[in-house]
Amino acid sequence: MSATTTATAADPLELFRRYTIEGKTIEYLDADGNPSDLLKAATVRFGEDASFPRDTPTRYSRGNSDSDQYTLSALLHFFSHRDQSFYEYMKTTNTLGLQTVSFSDRGSLLDYITGKTDKFGGADNATAVAGEKHASSDAAGDGRRTRLRTGEADGAGGESGLSADSANDVAREVMRRERSLVSTSSALSSGKSFAHVQDLIKELFPSKSAVDAKNKASGASGSKAENGASRRKSSHRKRRDPIIVVPAAATAMLNMYNIQELLQNHNFVDNRALLEQGGQKPREIFVEHVMPSTGQSMRFRVVDSVQDFGEADWNSLVCVFTQGAAWQFKNWIWKSPEE
Repeated sequence: MSATTTATAADPLELFRRYTIEGKTIEYLDADGNPSDLLKAATVRFGEDASFPRDTPTRYSRGNSDSDQYTLSALLHFFSHRDQSFYEYMKTTNTLGLQTVSFSDRGSLLDYITGKTDKFGGADNATAVAGEKHASSDAAGDGRRTRLRTGEADGAGGESGLSADSANDVAREVMRRERSLVSTSSALSSGKSFAHVQDLIKELFPSKSAVDAKNKASGASGSKAENGASRRKSSHRKRRDPIIVVPAAATAMLNMYNIQELLQNHNFVDNRALLEQGGQKPREIFVEHVMPSTGQSMRFRVVDSVQDFGEADWNSLVCVFTQGAAWQFKNWIWKSPEE
């Protein structure tokens, strides 16, 4: 039987799983049939069993849709980089132009490929998932669209009684269903330089050591400056804290998970890593800052929602971090971001 005929009847996902469990070699061949690596390969050959085009769709579905499957190349690349952190793996796939296996699929996919389980969250389960959603919607009886109820308890929990862990689970589910058109990695690899952003942060929010050095250099005038600073601090207590607004989206580059580390310590931490660790999103954050020109200490309040803003809050707004989406400015007092 020819390889082409065998490939038609064979299942690339099952062959990949069997070859992995049995420790057999999977070969990558270029367009001329010569040995190659995965990125340059045109064909993936499973010994004498079958050969497939490198990007053949498999039965393992992305999310809950049975019309969007992971390709064979995506699964092979993921398995060879399974020991990488999800952030590093995601950067690699975006750079190479390959599909990214979502964070929520990683565990079940590895268990299936290595033979730890015979079940997976792919197309075979899509019908069952759809059936459960349909049954849940019918049970509601009021025609409303069924919403995600991960970890939510009926009765005492109320309609919005999500715990911190449940909220994180909801965020992970939203991230799993996303389809990335322009990612953080692809934006950063576009050739544009963001080096000036770090310099700007250091200028606006100097480290404590830099401020201490400047105060020490002021010499005898320090005591006068301290008296002036004390009076200013006293008057500052009567004023409202200046407000900084960041995006509420869990996938934004800067949000409530990592903004304090950036503003206070000048260190950018990927918020996905914090979310994966189960960190709880704070409702508001306070950042202490010493103005380099005056030595005055000022406290900034950081939030990601303006829902409860009054006139005094709007007057205290001094900075907005935006991810570029117009919906971030919904319910603002201004009609457009330009205002």
